[in-house]
Amino acid sequence: LNVEDAELIFNDEQDKFFVGTPCIIGEVEPGKNAVIGDFEILCTDPFKYSVIEYEAEPDLDESSILIDYNGTYKGYPTLEADFYSESETDGDTSAALTGAGDCGYVAFFTEDEKIIQLGNPDEVDSETAYAKSQTLINQTFNKSNSWGAAAKSLWAVNSGVTSSSAVEQSGNIGIGIASYAVAASAGTTSGTLLKVRSAAEVPYVDYKVTAKTSNRTASSVKVAITITSSLATSSNYFGRGFGLKGSVYIGGAWHDVTLKKTTDYWRGKTGHTVNLTFTVQNLSASTASLTGIKFKVARTDSVGGQTGILAATNCSNLKISTYTAATPETYYLQSVDYGSGANWHGASITRVIPADASGNAGAKNFSLTYSQKMSIGSGKNASSELGAFQVLLVSGSGTDRHIVAGVNVYKGSTGKKAKLRFYINGSVAETIDIDISHNNKYFNSTKSSVITKNGGTVTFDICGVKKTYKDSDIANTLVNEVTFTLSKYGTKTPLSYNGLYWVKFVKNNCDTLKDIPNKFSANDILVANCKNAEITLNGNLDPNLGALGNDWENFCLTPGLNQIGIAYSEWVEMDYAPTLKVRYREVFL
Repeated sequence: LNVEDAELIFNDEQDKFFVGTPCIIGEVEPGKNAVIGDFEILCTDPFKYSVIEYEAEPDLDESSILIDYNGTYKGYPTLEADFYSESETDGDTSAALTGAGDCGYVAFFTEDEKIIQLGNPDEVDSETAYAKSQTLINQTFNKSNSWGAAAKSLWAVNSGVTSSSAVEQSGNIGIGIASYAVAASAGTTSGTLLKVRSAAEVPYVDYKVTAKTSNRTASSVKVAITITSSLATSSNYFGRGFGLKGSVYIGGAWHDVTLKKTTDYWRGKTGHTVNLTFTVQNLSASTASLTGIKFKVARTDSVGGQTGILAATNCSNLKISTYTAATPETYYLQSVDYGSGANWHGASITRVIPADASGNAGAKNFSLTYSQKMSIGSGKNASSELGAFQVLLVSGSGTDRHIVAGVNVYKGSTGKKAKLRFYINGSVAETIDIDISHNNKYFNSTKSSVITKNGGTVTFDICGVKKTYKDSDIANTLVNEVTFTLSKYGTKTPLSYNGLYWVKFVKNNCDTLKDIPNKFSANDILVANCKNAEITLNGNLDPNLGALGNDWENFCLTPGLNQIGIAYSEWVEMDYAPTLKVRYREVFL
């Protein structure tokens, strides 16, 4: 309970939660294992919320969303616009970017005319107008076949510019699994295989064989065997010079372990326990138990006699967990082979910025948006993993290429922190620390990063880390290509996750003969939280997208039927219209 603003569910209303923080904890009587205590929880937000978050979209009437709100108190919804999705490639096929999903604004309004407006409604379509921007690259790597022939024809491998000679381009690029919807089953099972007594000669020995399985895969399972040996009566004695070896037959092979060394002695009914662990191979995914198990005991000394020995004896079957194959949920582009190198090395992809609709190559003003996944793993040795993710925007060609702007996230030492380095005009502008622990808040599929150049001003928003730098020397410099490099260090273990989900490049202020509105474009996800007046675009905070007249305080759902009107730029054709949604939790007094 020692968590600030925890979501607390009580047993009498398991479909609702409070948000609160423990503030007073009473004393408990010492010296007891079972006590009754009391504590107080401070709920600065004194309402109950439905555990389920509901989502509503337009139904029969495409101009509104109907919501039957069952809460007893007003609730502030979350408004979402998912813009038309398109990519330059899909597997082995390619298609030109249409720009048809570009949109100037979206709006939501209640029956009493409370409105939330996002974007610029004055941005209109006209055949005679000239566009301010054009999407030139929109590439997704979120499918298992995303690195197909079409993508490979657009992106060159290991031919770009890196931040220094210490970063070598080598190895191969490919699609990896970024997350699993269902993890592979690795359940444990256990059981007693045998209880038996040797009967050939006194003193008699009791044996108990138990087993536990773990780490199940489609074709193997880890088995841990415990064998307990004890003399049958307290008057028995089994002294030095006598040795015993136990053997378990399982998975088509015998596995041996010493039960009693010749230097040991046993007296009375004291139990003596040994363990052995091995992996059973060549299973099928449907195997549910291990059968044909046997146990035997032999003497290892030269004294002679039959005490303690046991002929091969059949054991009970051992149940093992049913194997369930992992189900991938998200994919990304990664280095499937880092190649070799003494320092930083790994595969890269480079894309020449396409010419705009006017045929002009290069971009003086632009925004590059991308989403990456980068973190150490969850294992006990994950803190020793090393790796780097680099994105560089470059001017020129061949040997005359020069870094205009870029970012390098690199982890070169043990721990959970990495360095986030910003580049401007070929030099390092600043370096800061950033968290890349497993499931960190920065680098995942819900977050994106944006590098924007407007003349000599470059603005970075790296998953919420914002920096702005100015350099007049690059005010008129054209960016010609972009390179992403995914690397490891030397022979060290690479990061468990290091890859690219998608990338989009928008050229601003290009001279074209057709208006291509630029506020929102393909694949953008716009979210407005009415409770805290927070607006995000592709996971990044962007308050500039909200209109000054937005009525955040009064835009709410009330008990009963609510009708939320929706609107977007009128020139967006219906087939390319954004998908507008309202998400909400019911609120109760």
